[in-house]
Amino acid sequence: MALSIFLLLALLSIAESIAGKGGGLKLELIRRRLSPDNVSPMAAQSQIWPEASQFIIKIAVGTPPTEVHAIFDTGSDLFWTQCLPCANCYRQTNPIYDPSKSSTFQTLSCESPQCHLTGSGATCSGTDMCKYNYGYGSGLTQGELATEQMAVTSSSGATTPFPEVVFGCGHNNTGTFNANEMGLIGFGRGAISFISQIGPSVGGRKFSLCLMPTNTDPTISSSISIGSGSEVKGPGVITTQLVQISDPTYYSLTLTGISVGKTLVPYSMSGPPAKGNAVLDTGTPPTLLPKELYERLTAEVRRQIPSEPIGDTLCYKDNLGDLVMTLHFDGDVDLPLSTVQTFNQMPDGSFCFAAMGVDDDSALIGNSMMANFLVGYDIDNMMVSFKPTDCTKIG
Repeated sequence: MALSIFLLLALLSIAESIAGKGGGLKLELIRRRLSPDNVSPMAAQSQIWPEASQFIIKIAVGTPPTEVHAIFDTGSDLFWTQCLPCANCYRQTNPIYDPSKSSTFQTLSCESPQCHLTGSGATCSGTDMCKYNYGYGSGLTQGELATEQMAVTSSSGATTPFPEVVFGCGHNNTGTFNANEMGLIGFGRGAISFISQIGPSVGGRKFSLCLMPTNTDPTISSSISIGSGSEVKGPGVITTQLVQISDPTYYSLTLTGISVGKTLVPYSMSGPPAKGNAVLDTGTPPTLLPKELYERLTAEVRRQIPSEPIGDTLCYKDNLGDLVMTLHFDGDVDLPLSTVQTFNQMPDGSFCFAAMGVDDDSALIGNSMMANFLVGYDIDNMMVSFKPTDCTKIG
C-alpha cells in the first residue's frame, strides 16, 4: 500500500463503551441506517473515517484495552500497532500499547504454527521468539508476533471473544504515518489477516464497506460490516468473480479495458496480453495503470473534457462535463464511474485525475475510484460486489 500524510481528527473516547466488557479488542460498532437494498442488519459493524486520502477505524487492544486508530487496508494482511518498548517508533499522540500491562498478551515462538501463517512476514533467525518484518511502499514495521484475546461486537450489542488472534507488536516502525495513526489493520486474503482469522467465528470471511469521496468532511463517518449479513444485495448490484494470482493477499479482477464516454480504450494495443490483473486496494489512494494504457486513457480524457487542463497536468479548474468512465472486467462486467470517482477535488477547488501511470504490467484500483460504492468482499466464494451508494449518508 502507499501511505500518505494526513491528520486524524480527535475521536470521542470509548473508555465507557468498553468498561466491564472483559477487555480484549473491540471494534466500535454503530447502527447503520440500513434498508433491504443495502446489507442485512445482522452484520457486525464498525465506523470508518476519511482523513486526507486514507481511511481509519478505531479499535481497542489488550486487557485492559488501549484505543488504537488503524489505517484500513485491503492490500495487506497483518494487523499491527506500535508497542512499548519502542526501539524506533514514530511520534504518537495517544498512548502506545504496552503489552506488559495486558493480561492476555502472549508472544509466539518460532515453533508455533501461528508464527508461519501466510502473510505474517515472520522471521526467526537467531532467536526462539517469532519476530516479523513487514514492508510497505513507504515504510516498514518490525517487532514480534503475538496473540491477544480480541472481540467484536454485533449490531445487537453482544460481544463475542476471539482468543489467540495473531497480531504484530511493532517496536520499530517507520514511514509516512502521522502522530494520530497508531498502526494498520490488514483485511487482505492471507491467513493472518484480521478477517481471515475471525471469519469462521462470524459466519464467513466476508465484509462490506462504503468509502467516501476524498473531499468529504472528516467528521462524517461511514461503516464497515463484517461476517454473515454483510453481503451486498438489492437492485443495481454489480457482482464479479475474483481471480487467483501469485500473491495470496490481493483481491484481483481481470481488467479488459476502460471506456471514456462511448470510446473504448483497450487494455493493450500491441497484442497479448489483451487484459491484465487489477487489484482492489483501499490503502492506496490513486489508481495505478500500466504507463502505455495510462497515456492512451488520458489522451482520450483530455479530448472529451470541454475545458482546458491546468498546465501540463490533468487537473481542471471546473467544467468536467458529464464525463463517465467505465471499467470493463472479464465476464462482460462493466463498472461505470462518475467524475466523483475519477477526479479528486483539491484544496484549491481544482479537480485532478485520480490515476497515475506506472512501470508495471498490472493495474491497481485505489480507494478514490471505489468511493461512493458499497463494496462487498467474499473471500470464501471469491466474489466482489459493487452497489452505487452515497457513502456520506450511511454512517
